[in-house]
Amino acid sequence: MHDFIQKAIKVDQIDPQEPTRRTRVLLSLAHIVRLVPRYYVESDGKQLITNVHVDDTDASKRGLKRSFLILDDIGGQFESHTASHQAQALLEQMWNESA
Repeated sequence: MHDFIQKAIKVDQIDPQEPTRRTRVLLSLAHIVRLVPRYYVESDGKQLITNVHVDDTDASKRGLKRSFLILDDIGGQFESHTASHQAQALLEQMWNESA
């Protein structure tokens, strides 16, 4: 993980008191302590989260897409689908390297 120390991504932070409220933040990848996979299907531009809560290597074969709930070292929660495609690719790389 040492390659990610100098990198940061822009993501939306979830407000625990009001989950529909979002704040745009810059998150250093060095501060990420956990990635939780979330699988979803897209319909009419909306994401419908599935009940799959573990890493599912065959999800894409069934038409599911993966994003991550990102947890940082001070308790922040972020949604990876709000990041750029390049940032999402970095998170996927982190996920694959940690497996």
